[in-house]
This record gives sequence, structure tokens and C-alpha cells, in this order.
Amino acid sequence: MIKVITSVKNQLIKDLVSLKSSSIKKKENRFLIEGDDLVSLAYENNQLDMILTLEENLSYPDIEQIITSEQIFEKLSNNKSPSKIIGVAHFSNKEIKGDRIIFLDNVQDPGNVGTIIRTALSFSYSGVVLGNNSASMYNDKVIQSTKGAIFKIPVIENISLSLLKDKGYQIISTSLQNACNYKEFNPNGKFVLVFGNEGQGISEETLKLSDVLIKINMDHIDSLNVAIAAGILMNHYRGE
Repeated sequence: MIKVITSVKNQLIKDLVSLKSSSIKKKENRFLIEGDDLVSLAYENNQLDMILTLEENLSYPDIEQIITSEQIFEKLSNNKSPSKIIGVAHFSNKEIKGDRIIFLDNVQDPGNVGTIIRTALSFSYSGVVLGNNSASMYNDKVIQSTKGAIFKIPVIENISLSLLKDKGYQIISTSLQNACNYKEFNPNGKFVLVFGNEGQGISEETLKLSDVLIKINMDHIDSLNVAIAAGILMNHYRGE
């Protein structure tokens, strides 16, 4: 179905603009995406509900389509140069099932969170849990920095680390103190790999739940960006 809407005062447009708010995204379980790549990925994974374009787009014949104005695109876009297509997608309700899970403990930078989600997908991890005050999956910068990975890997916020431990997962946490070199440890069975806050690291509560503490030995510096550290460890423990 194709509609034409050119007024920024249209109620549908107002409703879509409200999706810039994380709380509204969470309440309505949907969000905005920009650009052909993200819209295409949402469509391929059955999470695309609507598109807005400046002219008719024949690539998504079974999706509701709004032909609109550049003024509306500027209202909806988070980019300085708005894309030629904006999609409305819904979050997946996928459960995390598998042997290798990433848990983020108070990782607050949205760019880091999005990059870790993307990296977890590239190394075939089962899913990512955003716990303990980490940047939300409803954050625009998190969504954008996943580069579409959010459509392909389960990302959830409602599982505690203690619950995962009760389900038999080995808890492997990164720490700069009282930890062994990651190359000297091999996981035994299914595991959760935990990464902590950019400045303070793993919380005391998480340390107490941990079965093993690991670290990356470094020269000349005392810490790495959490997304870079996550990439090194996820690659090492990917099981190949």
C-alpha cells in the first residue's frame, strides 16, 4: 500500500518522530533505520514494517510505503545528510540459545556496545546480553553502530548473569587483577564471556559470580578499548 504524506504535522509523522526516544522505542517495540543496507537487512529478516521514500520504491512490494518530502526526512533523520530511504522496523523477540554468550556489564558507550554486537555476530556467538546499566538496545547510536547485526543476532536486556550461571554457563570475566592470561585458559562447555565498564571494569557483584578471570597481556599501556578487547577474546574463544 502506498500513501503520500508531505506535512510534518501529520499524526503518523509525529508518531514516527517520537521513535527517536528510547522509551518510546521500548514501549512500541519498533525503531527507525536509515539507508538501503539497513532497510534491506530488516526486510530479509522479516523485521521491516514500513518505508518512507521520496519517490516510489519497487524493492519492497509487500511493505507499506509512504512517499514523503525532504522536510519530513530531515525531521526523522539523525544524520546531517539524510538517506533516500527510512525504514520502520520492529525488534525481534528471539531467545538466546547456544553455547557462547556475550554479557556486557555496565558498558556505557553506545558505539562500543554496537561494535561488540557486530563483532559477536561475525564470530558466530549465540547472542549478546546488555546488563547492569549498559547502553540500551533502544539507543539510536547502538542500533546504527551494529551496522545491521541487530537483525541477525539475538540482543536482549532481561537476563541476569546469575540466571545464566544457574543454567550451567561458565562465567568468564575480564579483569586486570588476579586474572590469568587468556591464552592459558580454555572454556569447558558452554560459557558467558563478560566485559565491563570502560573505566571501572567488571563490577564487584559480577566478579563474585565469575568462575574464571582472564586478561590480555599488554606492553606500554595498561588497558584497551573494551570493543577492541572484546574482539580479541571473541576471536580466540570462537572454537576454531
